[in-house]
Order: sequence, then structure tokens, then C-alpha cells
Amino acid sequence: MHWWSQQASDAAAEAQAADPSPGNLMAAAQVQALVSMAEALHRIAAALEQRDEADVVPPLFVRPK
Repeated sequence: MHWWSQQASDAAAEAQAADPSPGNLMAAAQVQALVSMAEALHRIAAALEQRDEADVVPPLFVRPK
């Protein structure tokens, strides 16, 4: 878990504990959903960066046409 996702989760939990009203429960659930989406996007971006870095390496042998 990244520091920003931990911060968001902690803030949502504190708000929920301070006021467990239905509105705050919904807001906490929305924060958790956004954090999950952000983490997934972060993983996708990291995978794309790794793929792009791998494409930069020239092949060892190029067969002539």
C-alpha cells in the first residue's frame, strides 16, 4: 500500500468513527473505491513503463530481408 492510499484510508476511517451517519459511511466507501481504482491505475502504469523500457533495448540480431 502506498503512503497516499494509507492516508486516504486513515482519513476515511477517522471520519467514519467520528460520525457514523449514513452519509459518512457512503463517503468512506467512496474513498475506499477511489483508492482501489488509483492503486489499480498505478499498477497498470508501472506495467506499461516496464514494457516500454523493455522495447527500448535493441534486438541482439536482426535478420536481413
